[in-house]
Amino acid sequence: MGSAAQQQDVRPADYVVHGAGGIGCVVAARLAGIGKAVTVIARGAHLAAMQADGLVLKGMTEARPDLTVVGHPDEVVIGPDTVVILAMKTNDTAAALDDAGDRYRDLPVLCFQNGVGNEEIAAARGLNTYGCVVIVGGRILEPGVVVHTAGSTLLIGPWPRGVDELTERVVADLVAARMRASVHPEIAAAKWGKLFRNLNNAYLALADLSVQEATRFEEHRLFLADVQEEALDVLEAAGVELDLAERRGPREQIERLREPGEWEHIEIPEDPELLVRPSTWQDLHFARGQVEVDWFNGEIVRLAERMGRDAPLNRVVRDRCVDAAERRLPPGSETASSLRALAR
Repeated sequence: MGSAAQQQDVRPADYVVHGAGGIGCVVAARLAGIGKAVTVIARGAHLAAMQADGLVLKGMTEARPDLTVVGHPDEVVIGPDTVVILAMKTNDTAAALDDAGDRYRDLPVLCFQNGVGNEEIAAARGLNTYGCVVIVGGRILEPGVVVHTAGSTLLIGPWPRGVDELTERVVADLVAARMRASVHPEIAAAKWGKLFRNLNNAYLALADLSVQEATRFEEHRLFLADVQEEALDVLEAAGVELDLAERRGPREQIERLREPGEWEHIEIPEDPELLVRPSTWQDLHFARGQVEVDWFNGEIVRLAERMGRDAPLNRVVRDRCVDAAERRLPPGSETASSLRALAR
């Protein structure tokens, strides 16, 4: 595909999904399914496969969506109503915005990403920034093939708070696309709430666990509860507001995790494609060389350090997960016991 200047006859993108991992592809496919012009910016073998044969969605979203697939923001045909969705890992956000240059300058930029760092990076560049809490599971099975494993909830709002017409328009499109989207007037608090949940990603990757396995067995739930309780103590001391968008508050959720015994009502599917695994697990599995956990557990560690405190469990899971990624270790290099020993 040529440059934008060579594509004057091409319909401008209604949505640009910059980052074609599991989440970006699910959202892109759903929006394309309601007739929106969606351009996806991808890279590597995934880019080549989608340009050659299109994107295949499996699982909760089964589709072969009609997408425009490009490798660089310069190739995107932008119109006055184009909306940009960032869906790459936080580690890659700054470089992606560098690639975009001024192309996103006058456009709304929605961060469909975990953590709170992406909105801060975008806002610091003067971009019209929106946050989104993403409760959607998806992963790349092979280049050009993505499975949607869980969830369809998206909470959206201007960063750090508020409501506007653009938010309502995007939410309406996503609802039409069968996503459980809604406007959230305090999106920063909601994003901190999602970060609180993402604190367990590192452990699931290090111990080679799916969400179903980690939830079902007591040993894993107790470790997850300890990581979250340590973090919650730090967040409360720092005065950070959390909105988990759940009936239970964070303390109640932690106590729920501590309930004894095996939770036999949690089914572990026989089909490995249906196991819900965090993207951090995927990073280790595919030996990508980096993980996002410094933007999750690392945020807790840095908050604690600024107050003269320590957060040993969050520090250890962050450090061990970063080390595993850099050494290209597969999931399964640690256990709850080994991590507890390092945190003592």
